[in-house]
Amino acid sequence: MEVQITNFLMVFTRIFGFFAVAPFFGRREFPFQARAGLAALVTSIIYPVVSKNVIQGSVWETVALFVKEAAVGFLMGFIVFIMFSAVYVLGEIVDFEMGFGIVSVLDPQINTQVPILGNFFYILTILIFLNINGHHILLDMLMRSFEVLPAGEPVLMQDLLYSILESFYAMFEAGVRMSIPLIFATFLADFALGIMARTVPQMNVFIVGLPFKIVIGVLFLIIILPTLLTSLEILFNGSYEMLELIIQGMAKKP
Repeated sequence: MEVQITNFLMVFTRIFGFFAVAPFFGRREFPFQARAGLAALVTSIIYPVVSKNVIQGSVWETVALFVKEAAVGFLMGFIVFIMFSAVYVLGEIVDFEMGFGIVSVLDPQINTQVPILGNFFYILTILIFLNINGHHILLDMLMRSFEVLPAGEPVLMQDLLYSILESFYAMFEAGVRMSIPLIFATFLADFALGIMARTVPQMNVFIVGLPFKIVIGVLFLIIILPTLLTSLEILFNGSYEMLELIIQGMAKKP
């Protein structure tokens, strides 16, 4: 019974570590009690089907295994959070181009200032993610992690750092790619303002330019919103691929 309880708690520790930082589950609006209860519910469901190891060793060895399981879950959730942060990169670039760079809002999850459009894109991304049942895929990947890396087995860090760095690169790449259409729209607005400044020198371009770029940016955002939704689907698929890569990197045998 003691071994069974220990194994159950090890599975629970990995799942709770994942829920602590994963998108939607890890937000501060999601109460700690709800996260712990959800982790316990998921653990009770998948525990009978995941591979279990008999824990043998001293107390400190068992504690080290618990820390390892928490680190594995935390890293998995952190990788998904990094990929979703691409929308913040998108919002930062678009805000700068449209003139919203001086405006920001507080994100309670990371406790820092984020661009206003970045916060809008992040909320939109979470809503679409939940609407297409993307969280079901995350739970499936979490369960798969116990097949690739059973609870209690040591974690091999070979190629793991490279996978984390690659996830950061993928985040910035996705954010920049999604912002290209809006950058092009603001460039056209700047080009039009430049022509107006040359043809009508009496007009104060600095006063007219800011609201003009905001209006053009918002209108173009409405027009290309379906394209952005397609880009979000690509972002979700990239998140699943990076999560799979991280799991394989932690379980890779020498």
